[in-house]
Formats: sequence, C-alpha cells, structure tokens
Amino acid sequence: MTEDDYDTMWAADVCLASRKFDPRLPAAMNGLRQLLIPPLTELAEQVGLRATVGCRAYVRLTGISRNEWKRMTNSYVRNIYDRAVMALMRPDKEWYDSEVGIHWLPNDAQPNSERVTLHFYDPFIYEGFRFSKAVHLKLTNQLPRARAAGYPTLLILDQKSPRYVDWTVNIAPEPLEIGEGIAFLVANRGVRLDACVLVNHDDSIHEIYHTVGNTCSSN
Repeated sequence: MTEDDYDTMWAADVCLASRKFDPRLPAAMNGLRQLLIPPLTELAEQVGLRATVGCRAYVRLTGISRNEWKRMTNSYVRNIYDRAVMALMRPDKEWYDSEVGIHWLPNDAQPNSERVTLHFYDPFIYEGFRFSKAVHLKLTNQLPRARAAGYPTLLILDQKSPRYVDWTVNIAPEPLEIGEGIAFLVANRGVRLDACVLVNHDDSIHEIYHTVGNTCSSN
C-alpha cells in the first residue's frame, strides 16, 4: 500500500465475519422437499388452490440415531401437513407460528408457478448475529504477532453466505453494527488493530474500523 508518497507494508488477514453454516443443510432442505412437496401438492389439487409453505431445515445431532431422526423428521413433516389442513379451515387461509408459515392462494393467483412453493426460514433467526471463532483468533493471535513485528494490521472480513442460503438478515447485519462489534472486541480483549474492512454480502466494501489511509501514524 502507498501512503504519503511512501510504501507501507501491512499485515492483513482474511476470515469470515459470521459463523459457518452446517454443510449438511442443503441435504436437509432437499430431504424436506422430497417429503413435503408430494402430499401437499396432492392436497392442493384436491382443494383447487396453491400454497406457499415456509419451514425450517434441521440436521441430525450427534447422539441421535438415524432411525430416531427419521421418526422425528416424519413427525415434523406431519406437523406441517396438519397445519396446512388447518389453514384451509381459516377465513384467511393462513397459518403462521415460530416454525411454519402457510398461505393458501387461488389457483389462478400464480398460474406459472408450482402448486406448492416451499421456502426455508433462517435457522438462526432467534439467535442473532455472532462473530465466527476465526475473528477472535485473528484479533488475539495472528495479527498481534504481526503488529509486534512492526507492521500495521488490517483485518478483512468476508460476509458471503453460501449459495443455497436465501436469507441474509441475521448473518449479514449492517456494516455499522459489525464495526461496532469489532470495536468492542478490540477494547474488550485489550488488543490493537489498525483497520478493519468488510466485504459485505452484496460485494460492497466498507471500512468499518478506522481507515486504511490514516492508521500508519498510530502507535
């Protein structure tokens, strides 16, 4: 980098800002599609309506056998189907709770769409944003060593979500919020960081902690 007509060598490190998604989520989503779409499509054809269905995909926890997980998944699918039936009994043809959202529509409302449209809710919606473990490691391990060696330090946060995820609310908060979080971590852990840059989920770049252009004079 060049600043004030001289070259400055920086120590930069890159990591994901938010926690990683479980790589088994796509399989869990596909599994629910295979179990839910056929019976709900049959029901939709019987009543002459279309349905949009929202639910959550879960992955099997360690210690739960495959047979037990299959039983739990089938119970969850039955739960969604039953609520689709109950939604039909309501004047607004809707059902919403913390796990399931169902809305029945006239058959001609979306003529070019499938009978049943399935989408997935953010599984972390009630947990809020949390930094990944890598952020803490960079601030307390790699970057302090570089700063002790005399280099100004730059943390680059990548806020990209997996392609199969269609939600961004809780994994990609506003840059200002992430910058405040970094400032808190730096102060709370007693470390020094010269600057932090965020590559947001829409590929925009934000300087969220100090700025690269004026940190070389800091001590």
